[in-house]
Amino acid sequence: MIQNEIKILQLNNDENTLAQIVRLHKLLFDKEHFTALFNEQLLEKYFTELLSKSSYKIAAYHNEEMVGYLIAGENLDNALKKFSKENFIKILLVLLLNPRFLFEKISDALSKFFYQRRKSSAPMRLFLIASKHNENIKGVGKLLVESFENYLIEHNVNTYGLSVRKHNKTAIGFYKKIGLKEEFRNHKSIFFIKKLSER
Repeated sequence: MIQNEIKILQLNNDENTLAQIVRLHKLLFDKEHFTALFNEQLLEKYFTELLSKSSYKIAAYHNEEMVGYLIAGENLDNALKKFSKENFIKILLVLLLNPRFLFEKISDALSKFFYQRRKSSAPMRLFLIASKHNENIKGVGKLLVESFENYLIEHNVNTYGLSVRKHNKTAIGFYKKIGLKEEFRNHKSIFFIKKLSER
């Protein structure tokens, strides 16, 4: 695909946009990602909360179809806490129906008592990125990241970070290819950081 065929636009919280994000999220995130198990209504609430607290949110479109999105900001953990609190029963039901994630959440809670919790030195976080990739659609993820980095440079933000599951080799390879460096690891994730002055 010729990259100039892709339009990068700001995301908003309207019903049609949310429906497209939910469809794309369900399509691209495998069952290793807890939110992929949410039903469409719960995912819409999840994205509504994230988008309302994000400082940067864009989507890539090809022929009016959303083919990727990127959500970033500072303190998005607060958005997740609010979402979790307001939807506690529904999330608990998903956990009970998927015991592997229940054990993971319990393990996460216990690890806070036994391990010192490290925090990234980059307050700006690339929280979620998803992009279609096939023989007809290529380079969407790179375009989304370039747009995000240009925005950060324009707003005098020189560093951003993200975290990814250790087993997600495809994402890890992509992040290394675009210049992110490993900052640290915990029991399940690798934290990456990028200083834009090093581009």
